[in-house]
Amino acid sequence: MKPTHHRISRRVFTLGAAGAAIAAPFVSRASAATVPNIRYATGGGIGPNEMETIIFLDHLKQNVLKNYGKSYTLDMTFTRGTPEAAALLAAGQVDVATLSGPAFATVIVKDAVPGGLTIISDNYQDGHPGNATNSFMVLKDSPIKSVTDLKGKKIGINAFASAVDLALRVVLKKNGIDPRRDVEIVEIAFPNIASAIREKRIDCGVLVIPFLAVESPKGDLRPVFTGGDAFGPSSVIFQVTTNVFLKANPDAVRGFLADYVDGIAWFYDPANREKAVQIVSDFTKSPKEVLNSYFATDRDYYRDPNGCVSAQTVQKPLDAMFEEKLIDRRIEVAKYLNLGFLPKPCAP
Repeated sequence: MKPTHHRISRRVFTLGAAGAAIAAPFVSRASAATVPNIRYATGGGIGPNEMETIIFLDHLKQNVLKNYGKSYTLDMTFTRGTPEAAALLAAGQVDVATLSGPAFATVIVKDAVPGGLTIISDNYQDGHPGNATNSFMVLKDSPIKSVTDLKGKKIGINAFASAVDLALRVVLKKNGIDPRRDVEIVEIAFPNIASAIREKRIDCGVLVIPFLAVESPKGDLRPVFTGGDAFGPSSVIFQVTTNVFLKANPDAVRGFLADYVDGIAWFYDPANREKAVQIVSDFTKSPKEVLNSYFATDRDYYRDPNGCVSAQTVQKPLDAMFEEKLIDRRIEVAKYLNLGFLPKPCAP
């Protein structure tokens, strides 16, 4: 039975070229009270950066996803970054969210979410050999040649306490630069970072997918370091749920994750390439030729096809937070990881 009632979350944020149109595909709710509704907060990226933002578009809900409207429905809130998604979890306003390691760690050490959180799947990984990696870029003719040259400079990230913020601080400290005293770190929305570099409002800024793929071919920017330089292969963002929601609605979580994995498979299937690129282009307003150049290829992030993630892949950035005294205790990720709700078993 398909949902018949529609509403838009009051916290839909417009990001970049996608504009206000991003809200429309996600407003369905179940007409039957027996179907649990999942209130979901994204991590601040637009598809195909965060796959959940494109997996639950109308075409897939109608033609690919087997459980939508049966075991769960979805209200999606677009945030500016994972710290905001974490705040919504803490306020009890969402049930499932995309979080970065730093946002997750902050929630855990502060015991901010009543009942706690569980990591239920991966989203994407950075620093994976052979795939795209988040890159801190400067102008091609910039005098900044290495990380040590960033001392005294202004660096742009999307949000404080985000995954890229942590990577920046770790790399700076590895190179003898105090991120609090020796540089100025400023918040700039992902879509605006490249222009801020070109206009010399910042000296360096981080580019993530899809902006990395769009801006790099222009040839006037070059990387100084990457997320892989900070941690090697690591999970940048992953999906969590509140334990309260998980206990009350285990079948809804299973159905959601089964559809999430089916959605990944559909987008990566070469047989669906033309339709997949068209859907993402319509959603993001990104040219199809740009999407074809990277989306679901080795120029894209690494995504586990089954949504699996190891504890160690999440652990690396959290250990760095503890070592850098950004959190006051070490977090054992394995205690918060439960991949048993995914449709296929993950390797131990």
